[in-house]
Amino acid sequence: MAREPQEQDRPSEVAVDRPVTSATTVANEMLKIAKRQGKHLTPMQLMKLVYIAHGWSLALLRRDLFSDRIEAWKYGPVLPSLYHATKSFGRNPIPHDLIDDDMDTPLEPNVQAFLEDVFSKYGDISGVGLSNLTHRPGSPWDQVYRDGVMNIEIPDSLIREHYTEKLNDRQGSTTA
Repeated sequence: MAREPQEQDRPSEVAVDRPVTSATTVANEMLKIAKRQGKHLTPMQLMKLVYIAHGWSLALLRRDLFSDRIEAWKYGPVLPSLYHATKSFGRNPIPHDLIDDDMDTPLEPNVQAFLEDVFSKYGDISGVGLSNLTHRPGSPWDQVYRDGVMNIEIPDSLIREHYTEKLNDRQGSTTA
């Protein structure tokens, strides 16, 4: 069972000049961060980390991290583009030799720092644990998921609202 992230697990606020245009770009950066730390990510972990980073970006930075569609699938929020790019690995970790960490990142330094912060807070949680975090009652996934119904989009407005509530709850608990 995944532990509930605490206040210190919330990514730090940083200014972002423009949104990243692709979830794959964000995923590639997460893979580079993991590789630099000697950690491996499964496709499920990667998927959930990218989703969580997007949620915190909507709440903290008040802007989209990427413009890719997010859908409610049986096992939680899924970015179809990222799913199709990683599904060949199944439940196995994505091999480090496929991650080109020598290539310069197209991300601005502050976006890269934001993703490193998200990874430091959530990168040690298993894919199932991250999935459990994104499946909770009242979560954006929970609000739109319908068993057996495909292609239901999770609107950014729901994701933003959810992560803003998490942010407000944590800020309220630290001032009380």
